[in-house]
Amino acid sequence: MKTVTVEELLTWAFVHELPKGGGVDGLDNVNSAWRMLQASSWGKISSFAELMTLIDQQLGDGSNYFIEQGEPHDDAVAVGGVVAALANFDISVPAGWDALSDWPETDGLAQDAVERAVERFMLRTWARRAAGIVSLVVGTAILGRDPDWQAEPSKVRMVERGGKPAWFVMKRVTDGLGQSYDLEVDGFNRRTGRPQRGAYRKFELSVDPVGDILGRLDYQIWVAALRHIQKVVAPQLSAHRIAASDRSMTPWLEADRPGVALFEVARHEAVKKTAAVC
Repeated sequence: MKTVTVEELLTWAFVHELPKGGGVDGLDNVNSAWRMLQASSWGKISSFAELMTLIDQQLGDGSNYFIEQGEPHDDAVAVGGVVAALANFDISVPAGWDALSDWPETDGLAQDAVERAVERFMLRTWARRAAGIVSLVVGTAILGRDPDWQAEPSKVRMVERGGKPAWFVMKRVTDGLGQSYDLEVDGFNRRTGRPQRGAYRKFELSVDPVGDILGRLDYQIWVAALRHIQKVVAPQLSAHRIAASDRSMTPWLEADRPGVALFEVARHEAVKKTAAVC
């Protein structure tokens, strides 16, 4: 048996074996081994319905689709089946997830950005999140590189207006329906040239890190997927042995810390959620 890492196994499967049957179009063709695996699993329904990538190709359209390429290796088929099934999974982000724990202290600004990024991510439909898991695994396997988890620390700076530090103040207002609420408004009195009573200044990050945070989220999703794939597919292999992996969930820290997790969505829930977005 050949000993490989799970990343090497995925690259071999998706670059050399699972494109078979797809002719010059490889993985993208509906007749490739990979698309056939998706079509035989619930993964096809969730990912294709959400991403609109399934091309309705009639048999006989384009003879190059049927170039003789041989059958894919059984181990590659096993790998492809496990990856396709990831479209039945969802992502759990732990409470208090601190994607920027390697940053210097920012008086809570970094954690606020993390919470905004997670909120943005979870606004995606379940089917889109599930399809993203599969896309991460397949894309990194083809490219042969890890998702980028770099996040250069942003500096903390005072909020400015017109090149000068801005002042803010909370004002109690009442709307047309008689509802009262607090509204943050400009706290600088231009008539007197001084800040209003109770005015305060605010701070912000020099660069919005939401994109970098989502990159680290993608990285942890990918690592969680690799661990799942290795656990499930290892007993199914006949010609390969997967080497033990020490890949960290948090390579930006000195120690491996817990991160996001994947969990399988119940079949009836998958049907309900997919039907809701189709």
